[in-house]
Amino acid sequence: MKSHRGRRSRAKNGGNQVQDAEWSMSALPDDITADILLQLPLKSKIQCRCVCRTWRNLLSDSYFSEVQRERAQSMLVLRSPPSCVSRKAAALAPNDFYVVDLESGSVRNNVMKLNTKNNLPTCHVELVGSCNGLLCLFDKNSKKVFYLCNPVPGEHVRTPANCKKEKQRGKTILDAVLGFGFSPKSNHYMVLRITRKKLTYPISILRSEGEICIFGDNEWKSIGEIPFPDCKKFFGVSLNGALHWILNLDDYEDADLICALDIDSKKIRPMSPPNGFRRDTTEMTLGVLRDCLFICDSMTLYNLDIWVMKEYGVKDSWTKEIVIAKTSLPSNLQNSFLQPIMVSKDGEVLISSDSNVFVWYDPGSKSFTKVTLPSRVGSEFEAVCSVASFDSLSAIMKKECRRDQCYTAR
Repeated sequence: MKSHRGRRSRAKNGGNQVQDAEWSMSALPDDITADILLQLPLKSKIQCRCVCRTWRNLLSDSYFSEVQRERAQSMLVLRSPPSCVSRKAAALAPNDFYVVDLESGSVRNNVMKLNTKNNLPTCHVELVGSCNGLLCLFDKNSKKVFYLCNPVPGEHVRTPANCKKEKQRGKTILDAVLGFGFSPKSNHYMVLRITRKKLTYPISILRSEGEICIFGDNEWKSIGEIPFPDCKKFFGVSLNGALHWILNLDDYEDADLICALDIDSKKIRPMSPPNGFRRDTTEMTLGVLRDCLFICDSMTLYNLDIWVMKEYGVKDSWTKEIVIAKTSLPSNLQNSFLQPIMVSKDGEVLISSDSNVFVWYDPGSKSFTKVTLPSRVGSEFEAVCSVASFDSLSAIMKKECRRDQCYTAR
């Protein structure tokens, strides 16, 4: 009996210690608690949102969100199609979404799966792109329905359904591409849809037209004729309030290689590539590294060349920042289409291949380290690089949006 009382006494004392720990944490000033939470890995931050309402509100506070943005905790967002036997079953099953924390130790231990048992759009969607930690998802069952989603707090808003039906007389839509951009000046998130059409009435010509939708507005607006990008379903790089893309030079032989659409003014401006840059756009990519526009050529014979525009809009500021000898690449990547995605705080470059292989490249040692993903992610997925954002879409959009806790820690 005595030993039982001793165990009960120790259990009681242990319970008091837990209560004391909880009390001491809650007694801290909010700014100190926020600083403690900021030191945690991304996965732990998201788990802390489930501890109590106080921490949930603190993690959504504007101060915390601002500091989190400044620290730019990088992550990969992966969309994995459902693994169903039949096409009919696959059409009804939700996609799996994963978030991969790239900067907190082992990637294998820092993968979070999106919980599909909520109201976030996971069926019939594809990833268009990411800006400021917000994802743009495209509804494959509709030509013009998109979702703006923040996967951390689990919120989303959507664009309206199709705009007015076009008169189809003498028009055949040959291709359509989608882009996603952000303007820091107006705080607008925009979807751009460009269609290439064959006009046969009154004469036969090819024409590409653009239309945009600002998230928060209730309509699509035509912006008239616009240069068609090099054929990629999801295109465009958002930087400095403009959406950039590489032109399809089959249609614009004498034009500059890069085109930029100002999101606020809706005006198009050309941008020149580096001097002597080849004009064959096959396996050429555009992106952003350390807040600078870059262009990468995967088709050169000996090297993977990454050119960075050090001063935005200034042609002479193009600098060949990184040169990777193709013979130094892992053997399974030497004949692949490669694309730089991001630069880590240590200066390493994350590179993706068309076979969904990710490697870190260290420019100092000229070595490669493969990013190993858990087997549950699978081998077929879409990926975009993003940053962790704790901003509330309700505050960003100044309107009510759907909200759910969307992660399960696994």
